[in-house]
Amino acid sequence: MDPFRTLLLNGSYEPLTSVCWERAFGLILLEKVDVVEAYGETVCSPSRCWSVPAVIRMRRYVRLPWRPPPFNRQNVFARDGFRCQYCQEVGRTKDLTLDHVLPRSRGGPRCWENVVTCCARCNRRKGDRTPQEARMKLLKAPKLPHWAQLAQGDMLTPDMPEEWEPYLRVA
Repeated sequence: MDPFRTLLLNGSYEPLTSVCWERAFGLILLEKVDVVEAYGETVCSPSRCWSVPAVIRMRRYVRLPWRPPPFNRQNVFARDGFRCQYCQEVGRTKDLTLDHVLPRSRGGPRCWENVVTCCARCNRRKGDRTPQEARMKLLKAPKLPHWAQLAQGDMLTPDMPEEWEPYLRVA
């Protein structure tokens, strides 16, 4: 992750997304956001220096329309907190796989309610069986996530800046 990504919070301090630091400066200059936290680094123009913003907050609450989050690999990992749903091991994206609770070979659909994050070791162990047949217990049943859970989970990665931690606590 770019060390100078900026966490964008809604007016209610809920995480919305992360933006590049250049976009954050644009929002600051347009007076749409307030700086909540800054990195120790500075960016200078010929006439002025600014601290690089780590966390910014919208001055007004932004109401987002509800729509189901897109089903994709990164969003499944975010929903599950980058944690294997069988052994609870936390991994990096490149070390994780997707597991179909009801295997695809048996008609299991590729959807939120049937796919979980899994480490390669557990995925090999489970193979083409259901968790019950493989005598493996799921940490939690897969379900459609709320967008805020995805926003937080997508940013809660092992290389997340420490300045973001207080704003990304998942309840």
